[in-house]
Amino acid sequence: MNKSKIGLLSLLAILFGIFSSCEEENNISPSLVTEEVIYLSGERARLLGRIITTQNINASDHGFYIAENESFNQPMIISLGERITPGRFIGETDALNIERSYFAKSFINVGGEIQFGNVLQLTTLSPEVQSFLPNNGPVGTIITLTGKNFTSDTRILIGNRPAEIQNIEFESRITARIPAAGSVAKENVTVIVQGKEFVLSQQFEYTTGSFLKLQNPPASVRFIDNIFFQDNENFYLGLGTDANQVVSSKMWKYSLGNEQWTEVPFQGNALWLAFHTNNYFGGGGMLASRAPYTTSRDFWSIQNGAFEKLPDLPFECINAISFETNENLYVFGGILNDNSYKYSKSQGNWESITSTPFSVDNSLLHFQHDNKFYIITPFDRTIFSFDPGTETWNEFGFYPGDIVGGSGFGVTIGDNVYLGMNNRSVQVWQLNMVTKNWIKKNDFNGISAALNVGVYSNDGFIYLARRIESNNQMEFWRFDPNGL
Repeated sequence: MNKSKIGLLSLLAILFGIFSSCEEENNISPSLVTEEVIYLSGERARLLGRIITTQNINASDHGFYIAENESFNQPMIISLGERITPGRFIGETDALNIERSYFAKSFINVGGEIQFGNVLQLTTLSPEVQSFLPNNGPVGTIITLTGKNFTSDTRILIGNRPAEIQNIEFESRITARIPAAGSVAKENVTVIVQGKEFVLSQQFEYTTGSFLKLQNPPASVRFIDNIFFQDNENFYLGLGTDANQVVSSKMWKYSLGNEQWTEVPFQGNALWLAFHTNNYFGGGGMLASRAPYTTSRDFWSIQNGAFEKLPDLPFECINAISFETNENLYVFGGILNDNSYKYSKSQGNWESITSTPFSVDNSLLHFQHDNKFYIITPFDRTIFSFDPGTETWNEFGFYPGDIVGGSGFGVTIGDNVYLGMNNRSVQVWQLNMVTKNWIKKNDFNGISAALNVGVYSNDGFIYLARRIESNNQMEFWRFDPNGL
């Protein structure tokens, strides 16, 4: 055989080998592996698969089958669409049920023929509720609840009322808006995940405090810079200045029994900015004018709604602040000086005592608990307490609320003190004198530009007579510290 024939045969052999090799490669079937579950929660699973081959594929679809049985009857199909290149692929579903076992396998569809990978078994996780904050607040408060494996249909109930879900993040954090209150302040918090209920050990406490506007006092009852005091269910209001800025000698009484305002006789002089407690009043000015003041030394006691004039005061004071114990009456400061005095009820005499640690007058927030008296400084909200036993002043704490204007109230009911509603402020705060814990109450919902000119308490309620700044009209309100 000559060399040319040998060369031709060799070329034919090479070409045959090449075509044979190409045909063999085209007939290679890819390998398919369901590698692992890379993420799993209560309703969500993320699966990893791999196509193994040495050449591109022309798959019309690929993805995963998931079913609750190994025979894959009625499977859930995660379709990822066409696929050309081999390699890894990830599929995800968020349509699973909590605490349920599933089977999963990968698939590819090449030329109408579906090939499956190996089968993995997985069990979805249980939801878990850990905590929520804040645990108290008014209607509309946004709470954040943390936990694990929350599903998209998670619901939150406050009592039996649904909270408005704002957002569910990373299946572990839910923000929700607190709904309208029910009939009690503290309510159970229930989280429902795909029908499974979790009742939290911590309850949500609604901010309480409701205001009810009562019938206004008669038009002729218009006072400011007046005195007020209480005799059981009878509330007294008078003196001060009237609607024409004239110092008044009139006195009015409101009776809870018949819910009526009636004028009561008072034979004394007109007084302006006198000090006052439930059993005594006195001092003040006789004209509603600034310095030089026309002062009064009148001193009166109140017994069962009757007025008895006592010997004149040995000092002058205007807008002084006062309180009384069983044994003594105390009068502090005012706009004339910083002097302090004590009146012995049994002996009927006055004596000077240690002055207050700062200038005080009746416009400052103050209250009494047991036998101690408390005043809040207007410049840094420090609370100072006065101990009648030692006649000393000490720092007690800090007030978290507004300090504006004057005419705020401080009322003690049991071991709780209610403070607030200074001029133009709508805030009310509760202080527990045992725990020293502050709780904000619901804001006042009436006209804020008004002055409290009469403050009383009865049967757990606080009553407020308020004078509106814009028209000098009087309003009468009842505050329920525990109302919703």
